[in-house]
Amino acid sequence: MDFPHLAGWAALVVTLGAIIFGAGRRLGREEGAQLRRRGEAGLESALYLRGLHFLLADEPDKAIEEFVKFVRINSETVEIHLSLGKLFRARGEVGRAIRIHQTLIARPNLSDEHRIAALHALAEDYRQGGFVDRAVDAFRQVLNVAPDHRAALAGLQAMHENEGRWDMALEMLKRLEAVTGIPDPRREAHIRVRMGLEAQQPPSQGVGDEGAMEQFRAGIRVFPGCVEARRLLGESLLGLGRTREAIDIFEALKQTRPSHFFLLMDPLRRAYERAGDEEGFYRSMNGSLTALASSARLVIQWALLLEQKGRPEEAVEVLRIGMAHHPRSLAIVSPLLVLLERQNRTGEALEIARRRMEDQLSVQPAFQCSRCGFKSQDIYWKCPQCHQWDTMEPL
Repeated sequence: MDFPHLAGWAALVVTLGAIIFGAGRRLGREEGAQLRRRGEAGLESALYLRGLHFLLADEPDKAIEEFVKFVRINSETVEIHLSLGKLFRARGEVGRAIRIHQTLIARPNLSDEHRIAALHALAEDYRQGGFVDRAVDAFRQVLNVAPDHRAALAGLQAMHENEGRWDMALEMLKRLEAVTGIPDPRREAHIRVRMGLEAQQPPSQGVGDEGAMEQFRAGIRVFPGCVEARRLLGESLLGLGRTREAIDIFEALKQTRPSHFFLLMDPLRRAYERAGDEEGFYRSMNGSLTALASSARLVIQWALLLEQKGRPEEAVEVLRIGMAHHPRSLAIVSPLLVLLERQNRTGEALEIARRRMEDQLSVQPAFQCSRCGFKSQDIYWKCPQCHQWDTMEPL
């Protein structure tokens, strides 16, 4: 049984146990309780124990039969119905879950709290079953009664996002943030990017569309490290001939998210070429190599471009700088060895390969536990992870 199912069963068992315990206490206090009530309580206890036995024996089908019998006897227990419906949904039996929750909602005397819980459960049933419109309607019914219902806000936001209803997805996101007090700038930035792309109608003529560009700017304001928003805004500015503005938009990523700056290398190169400032591009790229959060991908792409431009010596130097800043990156070593070989610098290539091999071997595990897979450079006669004796084998 996987964890989600186990968690669902655990919740149901706890609920059932609390109900039966409460019933037992009431019966104990009421000395004149009728024999029939005692018999019903005893039957409920027996069904509960049998269901628990089947659950622990990993026989969920038999366990659920016993719990369903419990519900038939004690049909007024809303919590059990909710838990049982959740279990049916977790098992993929969405139809049964829907019927349980619809039956609950139809009760005239259902409390507001239970009605909200049943409506939310029904919305989740519809969502899992692929009934999109019904799920959206059920989530909205929850929010009509409880506007600050976090799970319903999150569920409706996710559905709008999956359906590409970006304006409504943003609305739900802002409402959720207001309730939780937890902003989600990355999500908002990418939603605004999608809203901007929709504003470019038709897409082939959308470059430079002011409505789209404002959404891209909004995405950057919310999350300055949004690569997608910067790329699209910069490309739009290039389309309008506003080259220097585009360069500034691209260049700013070196401060806001240097690890991803390599993704803007190509549009930045084109922007500098249009500005007639190729050397400015070279200075920008060389200055990016030593940034604390620069990536090995940037080093490799810049070196390969230098080689293509007929500057192999500079390419080798860039890769050497990259090795110093990314000592664990084997990705940098490979193109460096190729470049050195092309320049007939075989001795240097062999020395770099030897040193890098030694570095890698120094951090490689030498032993592995045959029971749990724990790895280490030293041998442990008692495994630190599974605590079994003499299970460490050499690799």
